[in-house]
Formats: sequence, structure tokens, C-alpha cells
Amino acid sequence: MPERPRRSATAAVHIPDCPQWIVTRAGVRAALGGRRDDLGALSAAWRIRVCMPAFPETIMAEHEFRDRVLIRAARRFRQYVVVDPDLPPWQPVHEVLPADRGARVLYLLDDAESAVRSWMVAAYRETPGVSWMSSAPGLGACLRTAAANGEITLDAPIWVVLSSALQHTWDPRALLADLWDVLPADSRVSVTHVAPQHPATTQDSGRSPVEAAFTSCLSSPLVLRPASEVLDVFTDPHAWDLIRCSGVEIQAPPGIAASRSTTDTAAELITVIARRPPRTRPRPSASTVDHARNPGHDPDA
Repeated sequence: MPERPRRSATAAVHIPDCPQWIVTRAGVRAALGGRRDDLGALSAAWRIRVCMPAFPETIMAEHEFRDRVLIRAARRFRQYVVVDPDLPPWQPVHEVLPADRGARVLYLLDDAESAVRSWMVAAYRETPGVSWMSSAPGLGACLRTAAANGEITLDAPIWVVLSSALQHTWDPRALLADLWDVLPADSRVSVTHVAPQHPATTQDSGRSPVEAAFTSCLSSPLVLRPASEVLDVFTDPHAWDLIRCSGVEIQAPPGIAASRSTTDTAAELITVIARRPPRTRPRPSASTVDHARNPGHDPDA
């Protein structure tokens, strides 16, 4: 697809006795995964580890869960949209999917993540079934444009990987609302979302230490929501079918020294798979929503 103008939205991080570094969300997540070519991202990752030593393990678990879900989804789905993909060492979605399935993968890129765009252009320009475009001005508009260009079709279900995008937005309902208006029935949205197992907020900001550290390093926020809030965005104002909801505690690796008075040493990884019902489906009653929140099993996920 033609390249679109990028807007500059990166943030400078001041590190004592060092020059200022420009860092992004994808760069920091890559540094938390072991990538070492960005000194600014490494410094930001160090600050985040101090606040939540389990954070690197949550990202690893997030990708492991995502990969298991996608391999199973490939039995039925041929279209995938990935919002805000990660840099290596994390594996891109199209390399996780079975090569013989003929899947099409559309990546929606944050304009501030120039390293992600450059990597994709260099590595996958000639890869069949792989395309990308800016996620601006909104996900719904992007899907309509991609459909008009023949990169996806809105006549068949689409699997949307919305993991990191959901926890890096102040308004998750607006993100989902844009998808609700466009996605075909039976489409799926899969989310993994990190939440503190024992939330501890600071008096000045009302946010946990790791949220404050992340936001001070980046222009992209980190918003850690409990499971109840994550599930609420799939029930109000639109009623998605919650076909899988679960959470698992992620512990910091042994040997990490941290003061429990100032840090979160454990985290919960919340996983959700939601199905887009037909547009005529009425919103369920409160009792139905409560029942849907119990962990479920989707044979097609």
C-alpha cells in the first residue's frame, strides 16, 4: 500500500550523565524481550523492571498465548489484522501462522513507531499476503480502506490481535467501537492485558509505579486495568460474545531484588477472546454478561 505521512509523537527520556534518547513503546517492549541495540529503550526497560520485575515475563507469556491462539484459529480464519505489532525478538503474526493456510495479515502501524515500519518494509516487502498501513485516523477507517484496496474483505470473518494496543490507550471503548462498526459477524478480537496482581498506586498520580515509570519514558501510556474493567469494555456499549476469559499470575524470576513497598513483583495476564455477533443481536441482560465472564473454551479459537 502507498506510504502515508507519519506524525512525530516520540518522547525524550533524560538519563543522568547521558544524552537524551528517543524511545517508543515497541522499542521498550523489544528491550524487555532481550534486544540490546537501543540504549534509550534499554534504560527505559531497566526503570520498568525496577517497578515491576515480572513485566518481561508477562510479555513473553503474552506472545506464547497469542501464538497458541493463532495456530488454532488458522483452522478457520484466513484474515488477520494486527494492531501495533512488536519488534523482534517477538515473532510477527504472519510467521506464526501455518504457511500452507494462505492467510492474509494486515498490520496497522502506529505512526510514531518508525522502526517498526522500517523493519517491515525491509523484511517483508515481497512477502505474499502481508501488508501494512498507518492506524490513523482509526481502525474502522483503516479496515474500510484496506477492503477497498483488496487487502482484506469485509465479507468474511477477521481475527483482530489487539493485545498491546488496548493497554496503551486511555480510551479502550473508542478503540473497540471503531471495530464494532466494521467487522463482519463472527470476527474475533483477541487481547492479552497486563494488570498488577496487587495494585499499588502513588498518592500524587493515582497510578501504579510501573504505569508512572512507563508513561514518564514514553509518549504512549501504560494503563493497567483489572480484569473487570477489561471485560466491561466488551459489554458496554456493545455486547461482544465473550468466548474465552481467563487470567494467570506471572511471577518475577528468581533472584530479582526489589522492595515490596515500592514495586509490584507479580502481575496478572488477562486473556480475552471476543466474537462479533450479528449486528441485530440485542445487548444481553446483566445476568447473561456475568455468566459470560466465567472462563470458557472456544473449540475454534
